[in-house]
Amino acid sequence: MALLLRVERSFKVNTVDKLLELQKRDCTIRDIKQELQDIPARQKEEEVRLDEHKLALAEAEDALKSEQASIADVELEINSSNEKISKLRQQQLELKTNKEFRAMEDEIKAVLSGITTFEDKQLLLMEDLEQASGIVEEKRKALAEEAAAVEGDKKVHGDRAAALESELKTLEEARASEAADIDAGWLTRYDLIIERKGRAMVLVDNGICGGCHMQLPPAVIHAAAAHNTMVFCDHCGRLLY
Repeated sequence: MALLLRVERSFKVNTVDKLLELQKRDCTIRDIKQELQDIPARQKEEEVRLDEHKLALAEAEDALKSEQASIADVELEINSSNEKISKLRQQQLELKTNKEFRAMEDEIKAVLSGITTFEDKQLLLMEDLEQASGIVEEKRKALAEEAAAVEGDKKVHGDRAAALESELKTLEEARASEAADIDAGWLTRYDLIIERKGRAMVLVDNGICGGCHMQLPPAVIHAAAAHNTMVFCDHCGRLLY
């Protein structure tokens, strides 16, 4: 009977040790899978940043085009006014009286005054145009820098993903080999629990469950210390050791 008890305890201790090692490997596998899942999200965030730079450049270019259009409109007004003056000068030559000539001269002066106003506006618009051109160049430079950074990050993420995939394959192969050496009953319960809880095997520390941190009944504490059967936390359902 004593020999049977030693065998049961030895089986329990060995199984617990194996499951603890399996749990470490499973946690590593889980972390790697999570990181692999996160990589596309991080890449998406970088693409969003790049799109924001593209949008900023597009808005700056639109603002530049608007300034250019405003200057073109003013230039058109100036040209139109100059043409009007030319026509008035031609008409002035055909006038018969001084009164008509002076009236035409007043009209020409009004048009010239309007040209001066347009030219003042043109100077202000040219200053705005220079500023808008500078902003466009800044946005283009920022976009180029961001595009280079995104390309670099993509390579880093790609290399990291490849390394993780390789590591994951090795770990999963080792995990399968280790799992084959564990008692099927224990392994089945372990797999069900770790899938739900993240950790299946938790230590009893001073009568406290290492998973949910609840106080355990004395009978459960004693059973977990006996090393001869599967013991579960009544609160969280994890395996206790």
